[in-house]
Parts: sequence; C-alpha cells; structure tokens
Amino acid sequence: MKTDIFDNLKSYGKVLKDEPMSNYTSFKTGGCADYLVYPASMDKCAELIEYLNKSECGYTVLGGCTNLVVGDMGIRGVVIIISDLTEGFNEIKVVDENTIYAGAGVKKSEFINFTAENCFDGMHFMVGIPGCIGGGIIMNAGTYMGTFSSVLKKVYFINNRGQSKSKEIDSTMGQYRHLDLEAECAVVTGADFSLPKSDNKDLVIQKINDIIEDRKQKHPWDYPSAGSVFKNPENEASWKLVNDCGLKGYSIGGAQVSEKHTNFIINKGEANSAEIRALVSYIQSQVKIKYGIELHTEIRMIGEFH
Repeated sequence: MKTDIFDNLKSYGKVLKDEPMSNYTSFKTGGCADYLVYPASMDKCAELIEYLNKSECGYTVLGGCTNLVVGDMGIRGVVIIISDLTEGFNEIKVVDENTIYAGAGVKKSEFINFTAENCFDGMHFMVGIPGCIGGGIIMNAGTYMGTFSSVLKKVYFINNRGQSKSKEIDSTMGQYRHLDLEAECAVVTGADFSLPKSDNKDLVIQKINDIIEDRKQKHPWDYPSAGSVFKNPENEASWKLVNDCGLKGYSIGGAQVSEKHTNFIINKGEANSAEIRALVSYIQSQVKIKYGIELHTEIRMIGEFH
C-alpha cells in the first residue's frame, strides 16, 4: 500500500489510522484497522470506492459491526464504516402511503420507531436485531416472524466502479441469511421498504414493546455478543443442538456459551477474538460428533487471527 494513502483518504472523509476495531464490534474485541474511513457523504463514498479499486487497495465495508469477529491482529487495508454519521446514509423518509426509504446507516431500532410513529406495520421481525439497515439487507436478517426480503421493494447500492445503481427486490431473492444482489455490489446505500399501513399506532407500538420485553427475558443483553452465532440447520434449532451437547455455560477464556440462550456466545469481560473463534470451533466439533450435523455461522470472521 502506498505510503501517502493517509493523505489521499482524507479527501473522502474522516480517516483514523491504526484504529482498534474493539471500539466498534459488538463483541468488544478485535485488533487495529490499518485505516478506517467515515465517508463524508454518499458521493464521497462512491468516489472512495472508485479510488480504492483503481489503486488496487484492499478494503472492507462494515456497518454496525454487530455480527463480526475481527481477528486480534486486525484488518489490513482500508475499513469503510457506513453509519448514520455519513450524509445521505442517515436519511429516513415516507415515500408514499406504502413505502418508506431508509439509508444504510440508519439503525434498525431507529427505523422501527419511525415506522411505528408513522403508522406503518410489518417490522416486528426486526425488533431486537442490532446494527444498521445496510447490514440487515446484505445478510437478509430476520427471525421466524419474517426477513428483510419480505418487505424490501428496491435496494440502492454503489458498484465496484463507484457507480450508483438500484435493483428491484422480490421475496424469491431472499435466501437464508443472504440476499441475492449484484455480484459487483460494493456498498449498499439504502432501500425502499413496502409496508402495510395501520389504523392503530398504539397497537403497533405495543406489539413492538412486547417483543422487546420477551427478548430481554430470553437473550443475554447484559454482555457483549454478536447475536445468534449459528444458522439453524434444516429442521433443527441450533440452540437446542448446542444445549443438548451439554455446552450451556461452557467457556474458553473470557468467551462463554450463554446460559440464557445457547446460540449466543458472550464476552464475559476479558475475551479476545481468538477465544471466541476457538469456542465457535469447539461447539461445531461437539455437535458434529454427537449428531453428525455441520453448524454454519451467522457471524462473520474477518481480519487476521493469531
């Protein structure tokens, strides 16, 4: 990577050098990114993508960093953070009587509150899922109540040449924790959501609050985690497989299988990413030995590990 890249990056937004990713990940672990950039605007983000590709500089695009394990040795190259601090990525608005637009940096919790206040229904599946809209789109986040692909109408993105594009979405494009977007999609910038209107705002808000309370009882919100660690195998529940292997509360260093929900790994306070990864691998091996089932992760492991 060129030695003058820091000065070049500053023309696209706020740049931090050797920035600890533990400041960003929901696990509170991870080494330093060589360079971390908050694009100043959506246009600057497109220019940055074009520059990095032409310069053949490696880059990683992240949002809320809520489903990640970043290696303790950090991330080489440039990390681009898409957040509500970037002009354009924080926009949220009513488009018409059945459509809301949200930028990729809008927090899911903010989006849910906005839909409820404007008497839109249909977003209950998103309640309690951390992170930003962009990440939810990319991984087709959801629960048994629904997924992003069931409410998405159109997704807007920047391709790897720095061009702004859009794609109409239908439910058939939604796979389990994956949305079929263009292969050249570099950054999701926002989306139109098709949602039904409600004539009872209080009822919508009450349903949301009920789900929040239920999740507080079932999920370990008191410790850093990345939500559900494993995808559910066909006709199986990951939490039950882990639980029935006797792994509730099992620890490696500061990483522990939650005693509240066994598809969560929590950071008890001193965990590093290597311990989290080791615990993930151990759980997978034990489920494979006992049930012959391969558990695949929802969380992504990126960067360099020891």
